[in-house]
Amino acid sequence: MIVLASKSPRRKEILKDLDYDFIVCPAKKDEVFDLSLGLDEALKKVAESKAKEVSEFYSDSIIISADTIVCLDDKILGKPKSKKDAIHTLKSLSNRKHQVKTGVCIIYKNQTFLHVETTDVYFKKLVDEDILSYVNSGKCMDKAGSYGIQECDFVDHIEGDYTNVVGLPKYVVETMMKDVAL
Repeated sequence: MIVLASKSPRRKEILKDLDYDFIVCPAKKDEVFDLSLGLDEALKKVAESKAKEVSEFYSDSIIISADTIVCLDDKILGKPKSKKDAIHTLKSLSNRKHQVKTGVCIIYKNQTFLHVETTDVYFKKLVDEDILSYVNSGKCMDKAGSYGIQECDFVDHIEGDYTNVVGLPKYVVETMMKDVAL
């Protein structure tokens, strides 16, 4: 059995697209980034801690967990705390390149597979009306970086995996699952 250790509807959709049968059991612990490790290593640790938490309940299952962050100038832009915070974040991303990083962890029995996928995202120059309209829709409030690429028209182009920006790099998960010794 496969268990997705996330409540993200976007991650569920990506796993469905891969034709996996799975159940959902979100990890409940708070995400703690140990930035003394560097962004990629800290992200791997968070993804791994989520997977380990859920594996305690499903020890004979394949556990898939992920954590996505948005970085601008090596600073993490988390989920907005308020509409004002979301507006500030989107303005800071306007007409700039930033990175979206997703740490993926797959645990099966005594095997642990970890990977961080990075995608460069280039935003268009945003106008205040578009930012306010999007923020007022409420769609931005549960997303790192205050946006969902699949629901706004802010992105000029990306370099890398689109599904990584959505929240789970499809190709990476497929590749990692092939490495899981069943």
